[in-house]
Amino acid sequence: MSAFHAGKAPRNKGQRYPADLPTVDEIVAVIRAAGHARFGARRNGLLVVLRRAGLRIHEAPSPLESDLDPRRGSILVRRGKNDRRREVGMDAWGWSALQPWLDERATLPVGPLFVVIVGPTGGSCCRAAA
Repeated sequence: MSAFHAGKAPRNKGQRYPADLPTVDEIVAVIRAAGHARFGARRNGLLVVLRRAGLRIHEAPSPLESDLDPRRGSILVRRGKNDRRREVGMDAWGWSALQPWLDERATLPVGPLFVVIVGPTGGSCCRAAA
């Protein structure tokens, strides 16, 4: 920092800027580019849950299959912000977009909804390899 600004607060200190959310067209373009294979269905499901249910980025990978209730249109978030439990809603289009991943997910082992399909998961197997 130069001596000119020493001791002075920046001009934008304390200002809050709104989040720059992607437009619907941008999200649709990403979903179309993801494809319909196993990895594309997972990515599309994750995007739909983030956007349509309004989950935070750290909440999205954690729901279990038992936390989904398509009949009521809700997803249970067990450990949300400040470790609080909450229930979020998702519309019918969101559930129809998530369905291809749920069909594919049935062939994978039991665990979180958005499991790692191939490769290490960052758990104990990674620590053992290091």
